[in-house]
Parts: sequence; structure tokens; C-alpha cells
Amino acid sequence: MLKAAALGGSLLFASLATITQAHPLWILPSDFNFSGDERSWVTFDVSASHRVFAYDKGVGLETVQIVSPDGDRNYLGNYFKGHRRSVFDLLLDQNGTYKVFAQRPRFYFTSYKSGKRDTPKRMMADKVAAQQKLPKNAREVNTKLIDLSSVVYITRNAPTDSAYQPTGKGLELNPITHPNDIVQGEELVIEILLNGKPAAGVNVEITPGGTRYRDERNHIQIVTDKTGRVLFTPEQAGPWLISASQSMPSESPLADTIEAIRYLTFEVIAG
Repeated sequence: MLKAAALGGSLLFASLATITQAHPLWILPSDFNFSGDERSWVTFDVSASHRVFAYDKGVGLETVQIVSPDGDRNYLGNYFKGHRRSVFDLLLDQNGTYKVFAQRPRFYFTSYKSGKRDTPKRMMADKVAAQQKLPKNAREVNTKLIDLSSVVYITRNAPTDSAYQPTGKGLELNPITHPNDIVQGEELVIEILLNGKPAAGVNVEITPGGTRYRDERNHIQIVTDKTGRVLFTPEQAGPWLISASQSMPSESPLADTIEAIRYLTFEVIAG
């Protein structure tokens, strides 16, 4: 069961077309919260998969950034990339909240229709390259630049908020409720920002983990209202995935629009 509200926004149950075109990217830590005086190691699994927290495709992790509670930023040193998942370890030697952020390389996606039946087709090409490959009768041609990233937060002892302050650039998931202090049966608030301002009309999808063990995904979809916030009350403990997408005009000759897609993994603590 999942209770949700959108602060005046609309509740949707149709799938997000653009998100399904690109494999979702999620980061799942072995634990989200640690306590004690000893330094702690945490292991992360990363995979590009349409099934939430079920391994599908391993990815390169050269772009992964670690933001420590003191604000220090570092890239990964070593990691393992397998066929189904990628794995890395992180030593938590500071008290507070860490941010782990992964940005997929941007790519272009061109869709069009052709033939007597207006068959939908697509290719991985920017607008200029696609013009050289499109059939003469191609119609409704549209090229998107896909900008996709994923984030997770881990806390050692007391939570802090310095690691997840908004940058004011692009589409951002800004937790109002601390992401490591979410409790089963209690309301969670997340703000969606676009260039530092509340973003209305952004599609948000919320899915509990364990989709491979049930017939239904049990996800909901919400559109943010003018405040840019969504509220919902998770009734299931365990890891969850939030995704948000927003289409924006592109100023580049290589794309018609930019599709920004963001993912956030968080844990709901048993109440």
C-alpha cells in the first residue's frame, strides 16, 4: 500500500514514455544508516535496469562523485564492472551524510514515423547525423538529448544536510524530509527544482523495491504543482526509487529538446 498526494498536482497512472526509452540507473547501498565510533565500510551495487533493484546491465562508474559531510568531493578510485552490475566500496570516516552521485554520458535519441502505416521508429543519433539516415518519407521527426543521473545518500551517526544542498543547475531532486530519516507510515516531502526554482508540471514516479517478486510494480506517478513539491506516505519498509523527468527546449542544433531524468534511491525505515 502507498498513500500519495501532490499538493494540488495530478495523480497519473500512465507510464512515463521517455523514462522507459532509457534504462533507469539506480544505486543501491548495502546499508543506508550507520552508527558507532568505528569507521564503516559500505558496498554499492549500480545497474541500468527497468526492474527496480534487479540487476540487468553493468555500467562504467568513472563519473561517480562522492560528496563527504565536510563538502569534500572525490571520484572513485577502483570499482568492478560486471555484465549485470557494477560494484564499489566506500569507507565512511566522517560523521554525517554522504552523497553518491552518478551521471550517465549524455546521448541523443531520434524518433520518427515512416511508411504507409506511420510505423514509429527510432535511432540513436543526434539531429544532424539522423538527417543522413532518415528515409525520405520520415515524418514527425524529433531528436532528444537524454541527460540522466542517479543519486543516493548514506549517513553515519547523526544526519546532516550539507551534502545535498541544491546546486541551482538543471533538474534536481531536493529532499525536504532528510533521505536517511524516512519512516514507514510517515509523510515524506520532496521538492523538484529547475535551475534552482520550484518546477511545476514535472513527472515523478515512485516505486518500492522488490518488483521482481510481485505481479504489479505498485508504482504511482505524480505531477508537481506550482510549489514543485510532492508528498506521499510509504507503507512498505525497505529501499525505494524515485524518478523525475522534464522536457526542455534545446538551444543546440543537435537536438530539439533536452530530456532531463533524475533518480533517487532511499530507504524507508520500519515504523
